[in-house]
Amino acid sequence: MPAGSGSGRAGSVAGGSGSGSGSLLLSMAAIGALYENEEQQSRELFAMAKRMIQLYLDERRKASVRKADFRRSSVSESRSHPQEQTVDAPVWLVQAMLLNVVYGHNCGDKRSGEIALTHAAALVSLAQGAELLRPVRVEPVEDLGMTDGDAMWGFGGRPGDAEDHAEWMRWKSVEERKRTLYVIFILSSLLVSAYNHTPALTNSEILLDLPSDEDFFAAETSTAFYAKGGIAAANRNRMTFHEALGALLKANEWEQQQQQQQRPSSAPRRDGQQVLSPTGPGPDAAASGMQPSTFGCLILIHALHNYIWETRQRHHNKTWTHEEMEKMHRHMEPALKAWQAAWSSNPLHSLQRPNPFGMGPLSADSMPLLDLAYIRLFLDFSRSKEKFWQRDWDGVAEELGRGRDAGPHAEHSPASNAESAATDASDSSGNSSVSVDSPCTQPSSPGFSTYPATLTRASPLASTSRPTGGREKLLRKAALYAANSFCMSDELGVGLADLTRRELPIQSAMCALDCAQVLAEWVATLQDRVGRYLGILGLADVDLTQVPAIMLLEEEDVKLLGRIQDILAGAGPRTKMETGVAGRAVVDEHAGYAANLLRVTASMMGKAAVWPVTRLMVSCLETHAEHMRARAERSVLAAAQ
Repeated sequence: MPAGSGSGRAGSVAGGSGSGSGSLLLSMAAIGALYENEEQQSRELFAMAKRMIQLYLDERRKASVRKADFRRSSVSESRSHPQEQTVDAPVWLVQAMLLNVVYGHNCGDKRSGEIALTHAAALVSLAQGAELLRPVRVEPVEDLGMTDGDAMWGFGGRPGDAEDHAEWMRWKSVEERKRTLYVIFILSSLLVSAYNHTPALTNSEILLDLPSDEDFFAAETSTAFYAKGGIAAANRNRMTFHEALGALLKANEWEQQQQQQQRPSSAPRRDGQQVLSPTGPGPDAAASGMQPSTFGCLILIHALHNYIWETRQRHHNKTWTHEEMEKMHRHMEPALKAWQAAWSSNPLHSLQRPNPFGMGPLSADSMPLLDLAYIRLFLDFSRSKEKFWQRDWDGVAEELGRGRDAGPHAEHSPASNAESAATDASDSSGNSSVSVDSPCTQPSSPGFSTYPATLTRASPLASTSRPTGGREKLLRKAALYAANSFCMSDELGVGLADLTRRELPIQSAMCALDCAQVLAEWVATLQDRVGRYLGILGLADVDLTQVPAIMLLEEEDVKLLGRIQDILAGAGPRTKMETGVAGRAVVDEHAGYAANLLRVTASMMGKAAVWPVTRLMVSCLETHAEHMRARAERSVLAAAQ
C-alpha cells in the first residue's frame, strides 16, 4: 500500500551522487508509469531502479572492506571526535528503497509484494543506519550581542543572505529526514491495517518531533521561508510524537473528569425547550492547544490504528471478554474524538477533493482512516486480512462469517448475551458514542454539517423483546459507522459513485472495502436469524412494516436497512446496465441487500481504482458477494428443514 503522502523533496538530498538522483528518478518514474496504467514500462523502470541501487550497495560493500583496516586504526581518534563520524547510509538510499517498497505493494503482483514485505523490514534498519530515528532540532540563530544601533541599521538581527540560506538548508534537511522516517511509519501502519502484518516501525520507536506545517516545508527559497516567519514560526506548534499521542490517549481521563465534575445547567434547545447540559471541559479537552500539522494529523491517526492493533495483540489466543472490549472502547473513542478535534482546529482542512483552499489531499486522506478506526474498535479483521494477503477470497468470506471478528466467544459468551439488554439501555442514553458523538455528527469540524445524522437506538423495552447475540450488536454498531461513511462521501460528492475517473485514493479504497464487508456481514447475520420468517432481505416482496417483521426487527435494524437501500439506490443508476462477475448484472433483484452492496462497491471501485492492488479488493468483493447470495438462500431454506 502506498504511504498516502510524499516524503517531501525526495531527490534534494541525493548528496551529489549521480546514482542517488538516478535511482530516485527511476523509482518515481516507475510509480508514475504504474499510475498511467503502463504496466510493462513500469516494470522495466522498476527493474532498472533496483539494479542501480544494487550496484551502489555492491560498491559500498567493497569500499567498506578496503577501509576496514583504516577504521580499526582510527577508532581512538573517532571516539575523541564523534561529530566527525559519517552516517552509514545516505538519505537518498532510504528514499529510493522506500519508493521501491511502495511500488511493490501497489503493482498487484504477488511476488513483488512478498519481496516488498521483506524489504520493508530492511528499510527500518537502513533508516537506523542513516540515523533517521535520532531526534534533531534546529533552533533559530539569535545574536545576543546586537546593539540598538545595529538593530536600527538592520545589522545583528537575522543573519545575512548567505547565513539565511545556510540556516534554511539545515532546517530543510532535518525536516526532510524526519518526514522520510514518518512515511516509513505510515507505510508500516498501512500494511498492519491492510494485511495484519506486524508493524516494521512501532509507536514506541518514534522519538522525533511531528513535522512542521506544510507551508514552511513547501517554501522554495530562503526568502520565502523567512517571509513566513522562519524557524521560530515553524517551531511555533512544535511537539514530539509521544507528547501528541499521549495527549490523545489521555482524552478518556478528561472525559471521566467531566462526568465527575459536571453540573446540570439549563440550555435552550432549537425547539425552545430546555435541556440539561454539562459544564466543564469537553471530551476533546485533552487536545486543546494541540495543533499538529496536516501531515502530523495523518501520522497520529495511523498511530491510533497501531495502538488498537497492539491492544488486540495483547489478547492474542486469549479469551476477549465483554468487559475488556468495553474497556478498550471507553479508552479509544475519546482518543479518536480528540484527534478529530485537533484535525478540525485547522481551518484549511477539508473533506473535499480537491481541497478548496489549495492545500492538497493530505487532510482528506486522514478521514477515511478515522472511519476505519471506529470500525476496527468493534471488529477484529486480523484473520480475514491474513487471508486477503494470501489472496484467498473464499477464506476472507469464511473468516468474516465465522464470527471471530467480534472476539473469541462473542456470540456464545453468557456474559455478552446476558448484558445485551443493559448495553442497549446504556446505548440509548446520551453516553452512547454511536448515537450521539459519532464522528459523523460532531459539528465542530468544517464540512461535517453535511454528514448524515446517525441512527437513534431502539428503546430498552423494544430491545429486550427481540433478543440478539452479542456479535450481532457489535456488527450493528460497526455497520452504523460504515453506513455513515458511505453517506458522508456521497453528500460531499466523493462517494464511489462519483469517482469514475481513476481517482480513488488507497485509504478510501481500504475504508470502502471494510465498510462494504461490515454492512454485508451485519445483513447476513440478521438474515440468518430472520430469513426463515421474512425471506431474503432486500427483495421487493419483503415488507418490514408488517408482521412478522415488526416482531423480529428492532427499530434501528429497520432504519439501518433503509440506509443500505438508499446507498444502493444512489449507485443503482450508474450500475444498472453494467455487468459484473460471470457476466451478470451488478444489481441482482434476487440476491438481497448483502450481495448487491458488495457487487455495487466492487463495480464502483473497479472504475475509480488508481493502483492495480485495488483490483484485488474488487475480486475479493465479488467472491464475497457470491458467498452472501448463497448464505441468504440457505437462511430461507432453513425454514423447510
